[in-house]
Amino acid sequence: MAGMEHLPEGTDARSGYRASDGVYYSKRRPVWIPQTPGLDLLSFLLAPQFGDRQALVDAPSGQSWSYAQLERRVRVVAAGLYKQLGVRQYDVVMLLAPNCIEFAVIFLAVVSLGATLTTVNQVNTALEIQKQMNDAGAKFIITTAALVEKVAGVDLPVVIFGENEVVPSFGSKATYRYSEFLRADPDGLPKVKFSQDDTAALLYSSGTTGLSKGVAVTHRNFISCICVFNSGQDEPLSPDHKLLLVLPMFHVYGLAICTVSSLARGMSVVVLPQFDFVKMLSAIQTYQITHVPCVPPIIIALAKQDVVLKFNLSSVVQFGSGAAPLGKEIMDACAKRFPNVKIKQGYGLTESCACCSTSPTEVDDMAAHFGASGILLPNMQAMVVDPATNKPMPPTKQGEFWIRGPVIMKEYLNNPKATADCLDGDGWLHTGDLVVVDEDGYIFVMDRLKELIKYNAFQVAPAELEALLLSHPAILDCAVIPYPDETAGQIPMAFIVRQPGKQLSEDEIMDWVAKQVAPYKKVRKVAFIATIPKSAAGKILRRELVQTTAAKARL
Repeated sequence: MAGMEHLPEGTDARSGYRASDGVYYSKRRPVWIPQTPGLDLLSFLLAPQFGDRQALVDAPSGQSWSYAQLERRVRVVAAGLYKQLGVRQYDVVMLLAPNCIEFAVIFLAVVSLGATLTTVNQVNTALEIQKQMNDAGAKFIITTAALVEKVAGVDLPVVIFGENEVVPSFGSKATYRYSEFLRADPDGLPKVKFSQDDTAALLYSSGTTGLSKGVAVTHRNFISCICVFNSGQDEPLSPDHKLLLVLPMFHVYGLAICTVSSLARGMSVVVLPQFDFVKMLSAIQTYQITHVPCVPPIIIALAKQDVVLKFNLSSVVQFGSGAAPLGKEIMDACAKRFPNVKIKQGYGLTESCACCSTSPTEVDDMAAHFGASGILLPNMQAMVVDPATNKPMPPTKQGEFWIRGPVIMKEYLNNPKATADCLDGDGWLHTGDLVVVDEDGYIFVMDRLKELIKYNAFQVAPAELEALLLSHPAILDCAVIPYPDETAGQIPMAFIVRQPGKQLSEDEIMDWVAKQVAPYKKVRKVAFIATIPKSAAGKILRRELVQTTAAKARL
């Protein structure tokens, strides 16, 4: 990597670590981030005029918009939201939809009005959606005809878009066709006075402390994400570069990295409505995709499934992997199958706008660091802190990962305690992940200090499942832990203490839970146990259960 003159005095150029303060500094050169107080995301994003260059493509139909058409559509939809729906600055709009090119338009239109978009997983139950709606303080809902029944019991104005804009009868609740907004006049909208610290999106994450919380991501966070992440790509951008968006756009990875940061680079973003491995391969071949952001299960499939060999994927120059650690063995297998493709792994959280570290692509020794989540992105700092002593750790020593930088969230919405628990007064986000930083500054995620289960890219809170399980009349006590899974990373496993005299099978428990939660939260493994190990204070000793399960798995 180029000269390290930018590093603070006393910093080791190889690792980025400075012993005097225990901080790891980015080895990448700092990037300029605009500090203009009133700059908003849309103005910054569309400042580079890419004109007729292709911006968004719907993979199934081939429908596409240029950058000029995208900007025009955003302005028109914003006018419709303001003039017909009544969206005003600081209002919260909920978007319940699958991936589509209109998703990006709605997000940008909402934030251009100074309002906030909260995104929701389309597989969530009606009860889960209503909980998020209430917590976020949503005033409006935008959804599709296929999903509208999930908000049928909600007394808010609903906008329906898609091919079949069937408007059902919801009694007194106002309903709108999205197509009506596309005829709005964008002229005459009042000028919004922005602050970069205004919340642009409320993205729901289990965070670092348990149950689902609204992560307040500001205009400044998104603008910084664009600057920091794109600068860290270490590659020249060609007009021919095309990114395939297969990851969910409601998730920070799909929204901040795949959509917003890619559009800021002038890339063409080809959108798949939902993940289907064969359709993904077909889209890569059809659209000559160059960049494919993934999660570990997709990388595993690319490395192992023979159907891959039936498609011409020679256009691909980069696979990205994020949302969960990817093991060295799988990266090796993928590299052997795709010797000309860079495999770029990264680390980030919803609370960091999906930014923290990425693998540099300009070095020749990536194989020596396979399994690492790269090095710190520009303008980012980190500490590795011993949980027992609270002291910073030097390279090769394990500790909790703390990160700091311009991408770190504003707060957990209406939850000052949870905010204070993970975001300290010096701006350090305590991630709850145990890491080791090697002598070259590469970050290896070792384990999770926090108790959340990482199922694919989704976080599952054991406490939520335990509360549900304990409501079953035949269950006396329970504990939920992560169980290793090659495809998903981790799956929820429940240890159950049955009520005396009650009969309850593993399948009955799993089926019962599955009917009440989103698919990614389902209990997928059950074991019966006499007692749940707990501390003197009554806290479940999950680590004992994890270690016992791991020991049995090795036998």
